[in-house]
Amino acid sequence: MANEMFENSYGQRGWKEFIRNRKDILSEFDRLKDLTENRPVQTAHGQGVEAYLRKWLGEFLPKKYGVTSGYIIPNVYNDTGKIYHYDVIIYNQLESPVLWTEGNVDQSEQGKARAISAKNVVAVYEVKSRFTKQNVFDAIEKLNQIDEFKDQLAPLYTCGIIFIELVEDDVNRGAILKELIKGAKVAGFNGGVVLRYQGDLSCTGLIHVSTSKENNASNGQVLTPLARAIDTLKIVLTEEGSLQIREQGAGAKLTVTSNNNWSVTKVYMVSYQEGDKIVLLSWSRSAFADFCIELLARLEGIALNDSNRASFGQVFDNIEREQARIQLENKLQGEAHLKIQIVKQVASTELFVIDDEASQVKILIEVENIGSAKAIISVDGFKNRFQLLPNQKATKQIAIGFSKHQTDVGIRDILKESAREVSYRVVYYSAKESSAEGRSEGDFVAIEKKIRITEAGADFVD
Repeated sequence: MANEMFENSYGQRGWKEFIRNRKDILSEFDRLKDLTENRPVQTAHGQGVEAYLRKWLGEFLPKKYGVTSGYIIPNVYNDTGKIYHYDVIIYNQLESPVLWTEGNVDQSEQGKARAISAKNVVAVYEVKSRFTKQNVFDAIEKLNQIDEFKDQLAPLYTCGIIFIELVEDDVNRGAILKELIKGAKVAGFNGGVVLRYQGDLSCTGLIHVSTSKENNASNGQVLTPLARAIDTLKIVLTEEGSLQIREQGAGAKLTVTSNNNWSVTKVYMVSYQEGDKIVLLSWSRSAFADFCIELLARLEGIALNDSNRASFGQVFDNIEREQARIQLENKLQGEAHLKIQIVKQVASTELFVIDDEASQVKILIEVENIGSAKAIISVDGFKNRFQLLPNQKATKQIAIGFSKHQTDVGIRDILKESAREVSYRVVYYSAKESSAEGRSEGDFVAIEKKIRITEAGADFVD
């Protein structure tokens, strides 16, 4: 099942192994959920997945960090205040004493609750099963209980919420984001993560709550749905290799994977802004790794553009190349229109050349622009291009290769036995004066023909 979810993806070395961490967390949640399905109070699956999350974080984070549930103890000479319990506390275990330990039904290390001094706490996360408005409200209220002693926390203190899933029943509830933006008032609140979306089990939602340089408002509106199946997004490569995003909410993250080569991660994004506070929810197949990378960076105080920032587990999507429309028989007003033919002879010069030494046949193609606009033309995916003005012609020699085992008997002998057919494709667009690039979206046009080669020459096949 996991491999099927990512069958149209590839990634950074080790990405499949890393993404298995997410799968294991979700599998544990589903297992515990099934076990407690018929029980009157269904909380054990939530507590169980919290313990599993703490176990995984304890294995993932550098060993100087301890991970526990429990209590944060401030340096306050007042015994009248409540001591609150938190689902995930990350602390500097090399320097922090454990003030006391409490066990519960789960006697494992992950099931124990520990009391940690506030000054040694570097991060706190609340864990919620579903991404809902009520769960957002409850988690933010819980995290905000630290406010009275926030000055005692570690200088790089950060906090957030880990949601297990967004279900289809909640995908159009924009009020969830409106509730999330209230987290901006909580000390150290950065957002969090939604581990999966019911409509596309391959993607994870990354939540960012931050301050914007622009003081705007979303007019009370949130783009919905809050999540989309990643492969339904209209993100394509054009004939010339340009990435085009053709719908609201869709986006892409570009990663340099080698010299002159970029890989693409599809992203679906929704946001909500009040004043200078903004919440952004972005879904992608790399978001689980991104959450982990950002957590490490926050704990270590590493900036987004720092070369020391970790990179791992990135998942890239294969982007469909959009095929150009086939040229119509009739010319269109204000558009280029090409006519192509094989030139067989100029004066007494034979233009059909069989070159046994180079294992190829050479023919000459003539292209004429009989339309009313300049044409930008390519035969190699726009690695190279040339232009033709209206009523202008150009010729280009093309070489059609033959494999070596065939040329042992000579190309002409092969063609005597049977003709060979090859595909020939020309793609162009009309350069319009109103466009700075000379092209508007979606106007690539293709001419696709078959060339039939015999010992006597070459012709287009109708």
